[in-house]
Amino acid sequence: MTVEKDTDEQTRALALWNASNPKDNSSEQGGIVPAGDGAQAPRGRSSLVAGLVICALGGVIAAYIPMLGCFAIGCGAVITLAARSPLQSIATLACTLVPTAIVAAVAQVATVPSVLVACAIGIGTAWASARSRLSLSVAFALITCGTLALIGVDVIQLQSMGSSMADMITQLVNVYASGIGVSSVSAATQVETLRATLQVYWPSAYLVVALIEFLCALLGVRASAKREDLRVTMPTLIEYDVPVWLVGVLVADILGLAAVGVVPQAYTNAVNMVSANVLVALRIAFAIQGFAIIAWLIQTRHVGAFAGACTIVAGLFLEDQFYVMTIVGLVDVWKNFRHLPRGVKTTIQSNTDQDQKSA
Repeated sequence: MTVEKDTDEQTRALALWNASNPKDNSSEQGGIVPAGDGAQAPRGRSSLVAGLVICALGGVIAAYIPMLGCFAIGCGAVITLAARSPLQSIATLACTLVPTAIVAAVAQVATVPSVLVACAIGIGTAWASARSRLSLSVAFALITCGTLALIGVDVIQLQSMGSSMADMITQLVNVYASGIGVSSVSAATQVETLRATLQVYWPSAYLVVALIEFLCALLGVRASAKREDLRVTMPTLIEYDVPVWLVGVLVADILGLAAVGVVPQAYTNAVNMVSANVLVALRIAFAIQGFAIIAWLIQTRHVGAFAGACTIVAGLFLEDQFYVMTIVGLVDVWKNFRHLPRGVKTTIQSNTDQDQKSA
C-alpha cells in the first residue's frame, strides 16, 4: 500500500509540474526548436523588397552594360513577378525603368530608349517565365520585338540628326579605312566589300544584340528560380524544337533571294536586305536545334565533361565553316532524332479506367 501511495503522489506531482511548465515540452511536442542547438532554419524566399532592389541595380547596370543588366533584372524580376500581383508588376516596372532612364540620361553613357528596350527584354523574359509561358514562340516574339525596337530607336535618332543608317555605315567604314591606311588595290576592294556587306546585313547586328540580351535575362531567371526554389517551368536546350512553319518561311525566303533580279529596281535593295537578314535569323534558329541534338547525345550517351566540351567546340567549328549544325537542325524537323512527341496529344486516365480496360 505504501508503494502504491508513493507512486500516486509522484504521478500527481509530475502532472502538476508539466502543467505549470508547458514550454519545457515544446521540443517534444513538435514546437519551435531554438536556433543554435543543431537546428537549421528553413530555406525561405527573398522578399519583394529584395527583388525590387535587384531590379533597380539591374537597371543601373544596364545603363553601362545592357547584357549584364538584363541578367540582374531577370534575377530580381522573377522574384517580384512570381506572386502574379498587378501592383507588384507595376512596382517592378517602376523600380527597373526609372533608375535606368535617370542614370542613362545623367551619365550619358548610352541612349535612354535603347537601354529601356534592354530592360524590357529582361522584364518580359522574367514575366513569361514566372507564369510558365516561356515557350519557343514567346522567345521568338521577345527577340523579334526587341530587334525591331532597337532598330527603330537608332533609325529615329539618326533621322532626328538629319542622317541615316547608310550614312552612318559609310562613316564607320571610312574611319576604319583611314585607320588601317588603305594603299593597295586589294585593300581597297576589301573595304568596298565590307561596305556592301554592312549595307545589307546591318539589321542582323541588332538581332544578335537582342538574342544575347534575352539569353542573359534567361540565365538570370534560371539562377534566381533555382536559388529561391520558385515553381517556374524553364525550357531546356534538349527540348528546343523549332516549329514546322519556319521551314515554310525558309522556302519563302530562298524564293525571295532568287527573285531579287526579277522585282522592280526600286524594291531590289529592300527585298535583298529583308531576305538576307531573315536567312541569318533562320540559320541561328536551326543551328541552335543542331546544338540541341548534340546536348541530347551528350546526356543520353553519358559523355564526359571533356569529351562533351570537345564535341561542342567541333560543332561550332563545323557550323562556322560548313553550316553543318544548321543542316542537322533542318534535317531534324523531319527525322526527329530525339523522338520528341510532336503533334501527339496525351491524356491522363484514372486507375479505374485503366483497370476496366485491362479487364
